Amino acid sequence: MKNILKSICIVAAFAISIGSAAAQNLKIATVDMQKLFNEYHLTQTTQEKVKVDQARIQQENGERLKKIRDLQAKIENLSKQKQDPTVSDKKRVELEREIQMRVSEGNAADNERRQWLARRNKALNENIVAEMRSILGEIREKVEAHARENDFDLVLDKSARSANQVETFVFVKDKFDITAQLLETLNKNAPAKPAEGDKAGE
Repeated sequence: MKNILKSICIVAAFAISIGSAAAQNLKIATVDMQKLFNEYHLTQTTQEKVKVDQARIQQENGERLKKIRDLQAKIENLSKQKQDPTVSDKKRVELEREIQMRVSEGNAADNERRQWLARRNKALNENIVAEMRSILGEIREKVEAHARENDFDLVLDKSARSANQVETFVFVKDKFDITAQLLETLNKNAPAKPAEGDKAGE
C-alpha cells in the first residue's frame, strides 16, 4: 500500500510540474523510449546476432553432449560384457578397469562441458548488456539533440513505469509525441531489407 501511495504521489508531482510548466509556456514533448529501442535497426541487428551466437553455443554443446553419450554407450556395452558368465576372471578385471576409466573420462568431459557452457553464456550475457547499454545511450543522445534543435524545455518518456510496473503517465495527448520523428532519424541509415520472396542463389 505504501508503494502504491508513493507511486500516486510521484504521478501527482509530475502532474503539478507539468501544470506549472504550462503556466510558464514551456515547450513539452513526449517520447516512447521502449518503442524507439525495440524498433531501432541496430537493436534488431544486435538481437539477430545474439540468436546466431546462441544457436552456435547450442550446436557446440550438442556436439559435446553427443561425445558424452557415446562414452555412456561404451560403458553400458562394457558392463554387459562383464556380466557375461562365460567371461574369464582376468577379462572381467580388465573390463572393470576400462569401465572405471571410461566413467572418469565421461565425468571429466561433462564437468568441462558445464564449465564451458557457463563461461560462454556469461560472456554472451555481458556482451548483450554492453550492446544494449550502448544502444540506449545512442538513442538518448538523439533524443537530447532533437530536443535542443526543436527548443523543447522538457521531454518525458511515456513508456516509463513505476517500481510497481504502473504507468507513470496515465494519459498524454498524441500531439506532444515525437517518437515517429525520432524513429525516422534513428533508422535513416538502416540497411535495406531484402524483398519478400527473394531466395539465396536466385
